[in-house]
Amino acid sequence: MASGFTASSMNYPLLAIPAYYIFSLTPHMYAFTVLKKAGYSPNNANPKASTSPQLVKGKVPEEVWYKFQRAESAHSNCLEQMPLFATAVLSSLFAERVAPSIKIGGTTTLDPTGLSTYIAAFFAIRVAYTVAYVQITERKTSFVRSALWAAGLGLSIWQVVKAAKVLG
Repeated sequence: MASGFTASSMNYPLLAIPAYYIFSLTPHMYAFTVLKKAGYSPNNANPKASTSPQLVKGKVPEEVWYKFQRAESAHSNCLEQMPLFATAVLSSLFAERVAPSIKIGGTTTLDPTGLSTYIAAFFAIRVAYTVAYVQITERKTSFVRSALWAAGLGLSIWQVVKAAKVLG
């Protein structure tokens, strides 16, 4: 019955992994939209080469180029976070299966590891992080992005540690 799973229902926490991957694509799609709005059309037959920084810079206004770069960097960072997110989800699901009656941070027997709460908080942090990464243009406020990155990382590590405590 852990984390929204019963014999007659879907394991939604497991589906959070591909959902996060799909979310990770949004800054990349946004980056292409930014270029297209500025009149630059990437070559779909060779998209990576046609959107390389050397090729794009100078063909769009500077502020567009910087926004494109920030969106692509946000996309890369989302993908870099995915292995730890997947590890946190899978280790928590495994811990709940091995010891379903032990609570390791959850608030109810339906969420003994706090996995559902972790997933919701992680997604909220990553959405805020991605928006901050793309929109923040000044160095003095860029700490917001860094703080959100650290919060997401810390949350994932803590979730793995909670599962590890159960698994011994």
